[in-house]
Amino acid sequence: MNRIEKALKSNVYTHTPKITQFSLKEAEKPVLEELLNMQTIQLQQQVSDWKEAIQVAAKPLVDLGTVEERYVDAMIESIETNGPYVVITPGVAIPHARPEQGVRSLSMSLLKLDEAVDFAPDKPVRLIIILAAVDNDSHLRALIQLTQLLNDPANIEEIVSTSDKSVLMEYVHKYSKEEAE
Repeated sequence: MNRIEKALKSNVYTHTPKITQFSLKEAEKPVLEELLNMQTIQLQQQVSDWKEAIQVAAKPLVDLGTVEERYVDAMIESIETNGPYVVITPGVAIPHARPEQGVRSLSMSLLKLDEAVDFAPDKPVRLIIILAAVDNDSHLRALIQLTQLLNDPANIEEIVSTSDKSVLMEYVHKYSKEEAE
């Protein structure tokens, strides 16, 4: 298991409540491109600080109504309390909070910055991927695909160097297809 997978398992998988009443079949879990699309991906030059990065990154989800404004506040509060644990690999952060803190439906958004923002003095970030999970497993298929995409440093390099949303969508599409059938 590589560093990204370990970080995701220790931070994302364990910070969601245990729901054991039902389990979704794999086919019912959305793929990455069902969550990250032209509407939920943003490119921006810069932000003033990591809090603004989270607010900007989450704005498409607030606008779509998949998360409430209090979810954005909860993500910021979680980082203030627990430190920058959401920085899962150099240059990439996946802010999230508990579903009951304002998630209405499973969703993701991505903000790519031209200029890195510091989540801590030694943690500059250019990709902020908001994860809004509603339960313990419906997001896992997309999260595994995202992990596969981020496992290759060349992918991250290409994504942060582009100024074209369609390039990001090509990666999202490619990794939405790559999984064991």
